[in-house]
Parts: sequence; structure tokens; C-alpha cells
Amino acid sequence: MAPNIAVLQNHGVPNPMILKLISGQAISFILKSSRFSEMVPMVKGMGFNPVKANFIQAVRVMSGMSKLNWEGKLEVYRSLGWSEAAMFSAFKLYPNYMVISEKKIRRGMDFFVNKMNCNPSYISKYPNILALSLKKRIIPRCLVLQVLISKGLIKKDLCLATVLKLNEKEFLEKFVIKNLDRFPELLRVYQGKMELLG
Repeated sequence: MAPNIAVLQNHGVPNPMILKLISGQAISFILKSSRFSEMVPMVKGMGFNPVKANFIQAVRVMSGMSKLNWEGKLEVYRSLGWSEAAMFSAFKLYPNYMVISEKKIRRGMDFFVNKMNCNPSYISKYPNILALSLKKRIIPRCLVLQVLISKGLIKKDLCLATVLKLNEKEFLEKFVIKNLDRFPELLRVYQGKMELLG
């Protein structure tokens, strides 16, 4: 581990960040020093700042993937309409988007593109939403939004990603409880007891 820790220190990664990486995924340091020495400057060369948390996330992701797995995941995103620039930008925003399973990626993209009419480029700007639970978070919230839009209670052009990132309490207060007097069934919609079609 010592040579790999030295590599991070030599590239300007603060010791608290290194400790965070060790505690979060010590396996990252089990790599051969030669490979680790190539990978860290590669992440830095992508434009990641060594003092920022996403640098450590990127190192963690890349150290846990073989080149074959990396290329395979990029091919999945290409097949779903993502450009090379979009994939690179998404990795800088949320490195963990590369470790989401292919099945989850495809289900999420299918829902956003075919049910919510989102462009693939839109999803690439908010890659973290692909990590959210489709069944427990995305679909229930989108059903509530559909109801509110159809009733003219919210604007159509709201940022879907922002709504999905709200915590449970914030979402309930802002979109459900606030509108119960005008649409009492809204809570049932959110709880999955009333499904909308179309």
C-alpha cells in the first residue's frame, strides 16, 4: 500500500482524502504499483482536481474496473445515444455512473426517454439519477408530476433531475402535501395505489 499512497501524495492528494479512500475501499490500494502509477495521473489528466472528492471517487471507480469492463460500459452508453463528450462530462460530474449495472442503466434510460420524453443528452448532464431506484423513487415521483402537470398545478418545464434529488421530506412537502386539497388522491398516487396511464 505504501507505494500507492506515495503516488497519491505526489499528485497533490491531501492525506484526509487518502484516508477516506483507504476506509472506503482499501482494495484500491492492492493494485500493482505500476498500474496505480498510471491510473492516478490518468485521472488527473482528465481534469479532476486532486483536492476534490470526485478525484477520489474517480480513482476508486477506475481501480475497480478492468479495461475490458470500462470499454464495455462505454459501449452500453453509446448504444443508448450518449456521445463521447457526454460520457466524459458525466464521468467528471459523477464517476460512480460507470459502476451502475447495465440492466439498471437500460431500464432507467428506457423510462426517462420513452416515458418521460427526456433526451439522452439531458440524462448525461445528471448521471446520478441513473443510480436512483426506479421503483421506489423515480416512478412514484414522476407519476405525481404527471398529475400535477395535467391539473395545471406545476409548470411542464421544471427540472426533473432536481425533483428526483430532493430528499423524501422535501418532495412530500413541495409536491404532495401542498396539493392535497386540490387533488386528495395524490398521496395514493405517490404510494403506488393508483397508477396513471399514458
